[in-house]
Amino acid sequence: MKMFSIGNHLTPYLLTACALSAGVLAIESGNLIETQGHASPETQPAVDPIEQAKFTAPGIAAFSEITERPLFKEGREPPAEPTATPVAARQSSLRLHLEGVVITPGTKIAILRDLSDNKMLHLETGMKHQDWELTSVTDTVATFKLGEQSQELTLKNRQEHRPRRK
Repeated sequence: MKMFSIGNHLTPYLLTACALSAGVLAIESGNLIETQGHASPETQPAVDPIEQAKFTAPGIAAFSEITERPLFKEGREPPAEPTATPVAARQSSLRLHLEGVVITPGTKIAILRDLSDNKMLHLETGMKHQDWELTSVTDTVATFKLGEQSQELTLKNRQEHRPRRK
């Protein structure tokens, strides 16, 4: 019977390497336990308290010039101060889409989708959204006012936008 084949040439070498590694680990773990058990204050290196107290880290204020200058801008000049825009100019456009209308004898509600964050809103006449007041609701139109500005949102028929099936 053949003792070694092509597939197990390295088996004796690997077994020997594993046995040697296990022996080294056993010896080192014994040394580690022995040194931890016999640690004394005399064997610890002495740190001079005066040397330790000499160094104090600088405060964040010392680095203010570094943090104020942008890293990837040529010349590393600080950015210009932003200019304030008037509130009326920022809110001049109404970013809503009329999804539906609910009309009952007691109330009129416009169901809207806010296009800036894609949330659904239910507003009754007289309610406000981003300072725009819903002034009237009809079968297909919701009218909003902001000061002198007025904007109408029209309910679109979804059937018009769907492709016909054959």
